[in-house]
This record gives sequence, structure tokens and C-alpha cells, in this order.
Amino acid sequence: MTCVRGKRRIYRPFDGNYEVLELRQYPYTSEYMEAVSKRIRANLTGELVAREIREKYPSNHPRWGYPFFGYCVPATFTLLYLMDTDVLEPMRGEDKEGEGHWWLKDKLTERIYDLTAEQFSNKTELQSIYEGGCMGENHNLYKNMPDSTIFNLIQKVEPNSMRFIVS
Repeated sequence: MTCVRGKRRIYRPFDGNYEVLELRQYPYTSEYMEAVSKRIRANLTGELVAREIREKYPSNHPRWGYPFFGYCVPATFTLLYLMDTDVLEPMRGEDKEGEGHWWLKDKLTERIYDLTAEQFSNKTELQSIYEGGCMGENHNLYKNMPDSTIFNLIQKVEPNSMRFIVS
């Protein structure tokens, strides 16, 4: 992420060029965290669920009955990019079936921000995922630039963001 004329820019490879998303970041305060989190959750729609998740779990799988299943990646990284701070770190853990789950943790306070925690009906299992989780920096998703799904969600949450292509 870079800063140009007071606005943050995120880049991702796109057809031999780069797609850029210029966005407004919000101060890292409890009020903004709550407001931005609510806007993200309100904009989680079916097209944001990764194709791999849709293919892995048939439409009648019990996981689809839980709210926010399949949205942890776009929700987590959208919140990460929209907050103006370097103290939030993406965390990744796995549930008892080996499915990955993402959330943010404040490096200083260790507070957890998990916009999709309701996808787990068993709070003991969720706590186990948190305890077994680690910083996601070694995972391909974190090392690579964000995908179009995250750009799309950021634009839904922050409609004044601008998206363009550069070489």
C-alpha cells in the first residue's frame, strides 16, 4: 500500500498491468472500527464467497446454514485495508475439519476483530481456532496482493474509492 496525495492506494496484478484502488482509510478508534465493521458485514453478498469454497461445499452442506460462512477472507482484509493503522495483523487458524479461518488481532492489546465469528455455532471451537492460530504473513493470501473480491467489497463499503489500471 502506498500513499499518494493523502490517499492510500492498493495494487494488484491485472492483465500484464496493475489494477489500483485508491481509498480513504479510517482512524483506528473503537467508533470507526464498529462503524466500518457494520458496513462491511452489511455488504457481504454471495459473489464474494471464493469459488473454491462454493465448489468444496455443496449447497446442502450444514456450513451454509451459519451466517457469514465463506466471508472471512474478504471481511478480514477489507477491514485491514480500510483502517489507518499498522497494529492490526491478519491471523489464520483452522477448524477441526481443517477449514481455514481469518480474523484480525491488535498487536498491542491482542484484541480480536472477527467479523464472521457467527459462522461457528460452537464458541469453544472458535476459541480453539483462535488459540491455534498464527499470524497469516506466511500464507499465500497475505503475501500476495489482494484479489478482485477484496477490491469489490472495499468499493461497496467505501463508494468514493477509485479503481483504475496502470502499466
